[in-house]
Amino acid sequence: MSGFVVIVGDPGGGDSAFRVENPARLLRVWSVLRATREQLDSAALPPGGMPGLQRQLRSLRRQLELAVSPPLAAELRRILPSHAATPSAGALRIESAVLESWADSLVVQMLAVFVAAADRSQQGHGDRTAA
Repeated sequence: MSGFVVIVGDPGGGDSAFRVENPARLLRVWSVLRATREQLDSAALPPGGMPGLQRQLRSLRRQLELAVSPPLAAELRRILPSHAATPSAGALRIESAVLESWADSLVVQMLAVFVAAADRSQQGHGDRTAA
């Protein structure tokens, strides 16, 4: 689905509209984030596993940044700055929750765009059949 972009936010509002440049990637990352967060929330995390989980979250974060426009990627970096040291289990849980929440909000906005487009399409078909 190359070239498929979803505008989220208010396009007439200037800075309040952003682009999801790769909706399929966003949905895949969102799904993996949800699974990762479930694992983080349900298991005791061994100290030796922290670097691997940190790498996984960094990778998911990069994938999110690639799925959206540069202004949205910059927003994500402002909300959740990177840290060099290996974080605690609690910090990883927080990072995972923030990433998932951020992706959730974009997915909800994308779905709203799709619903609105479907509604407009149905209204357009209704107008044609009435004529």
